[in-house]
Amino acid sequence: MSNFTKERIQKIARIAESEGKKFDFVLLKNGTEPHLDLSFFYITGLEAGLFEGCALAAYPDGETRVYTSKLEEQSALKGSRRFDAITFKDRDNLAGLLKKDLSGHGNLKIGINSNELTHKSFEDFRNIFPKAEFVDISSAMVRARMVKDEHEIATIKESARIASKAFPKLLDNLKDGMTEYEAATVLNSTMQHLGAQGSSFDTIVAFGENSAEPHYSPGSFRLKNGNFALFDYGAKYRRYCSDITRTVVYGKASKQQKEIYNIVLEANQLGIDASKVGVKAGGIHRKVSKFIDNTKYKGMFIHSTGHTIGLAVHDGAVIHPAFDGAIEENMVFTIEPGIYLPGFGGVRIEDDIVVRKNKAEVLTTAPKELIEV
Repeated sequence: MSNFTKERIQKIARIAESEGKKFDFVLLKNGTEPHLDLSFFYITGLEAGLFEGCALAAYPDGETRVYTSKLEEQSALKGSRRFDAITFKDRDNLAGLLKKDLSGHGNLKIGINSNELTHKSFEDFRNIFPKAEFVDISSAMVRARMVKDEHEIATIKESARIASKAFPKLLDNLKDGMTEYEAATVLNSTMQHLGAQGSSFDTIVAFGENSAEPHYSPGSFRLKNGNFALFDYGAKYRRYCSDITRTVVYGKASKQQKEIYNIVLEANQLGIDASKVGVKAGGIHRKVSKFIDNTKYKGMFIHSTGHTIGLAVHDGAVIHPAFDGAIEENMVFTIEPGIYLPGFGGVRIEDDIVVRKNKAEVLTTAPKELIEV
């Protein structure tokens, strides 16, 4: 395997320079969970360990140093072919090591990732390097992480495979009176049984009219005949996320339920087909949204058509006019149209795709035809 740590920091440096932001080195520092800089793991490729309070320094040529506590020393050493691993004793020792190793000569320009750097960590940096100029390269970090390398794509594909395989097993366990909590537990445990580290976000299970709320949190509502049952979940595998939504009808679907479902299914395929290299993200959303708005359910699609995924389930950009950048080869993102009728219920169908040179490759393989359980 190539030294992707070197390749990734060189990629970040190129993008930052194209934005007019040069730096002597990048300096990242983790806080305590959940305040961990995911770009730390993007650059290092480390799959195990929290690395709370740990730091990373990386030069534009790819030379990288990981400053690790004793707690994660063994995990850090597993990446020692890609970077130098340096163990510190405590916070004061870390500050001393950073100052000794990185001060150099002249006026330093230090690249920081303000999107994921705590205020406390930034104050620590300013105390260690009082004369340095800090250059915010967070936009370069986002842009670098949006376009995946083949190692990342393979990992996300496995995450999507695990999530997809969990869906039929969930359907086998659905029964009258089951609570949303219970169904979420089945999904989460099944994904771990299939090889996931855990869920990539808090699993959404919504029965009946609750399915009309896109970011609903599961509760004690019980499944009954005629309900929409919406499942929005994902697996985390080697730190990378998948994100899939499937909606079924428990019992016999009504005419309106079938109508809504078929519109969303067609919109999902329309979004996938529109996802090509060079197409604007906003254009994909406009096409999907216009299709739904040309039905009787105008205005009932209330969120973006999708979002990029990777180390974070929302990994930097949305498929919406709010991010009107062009789609690039090897971007990985979701396509997830939906129709939501308060008091009745909703349908969302979500897939993870990677955009290849000629067309989108769908990574999530759970069945999408209307299922009556």
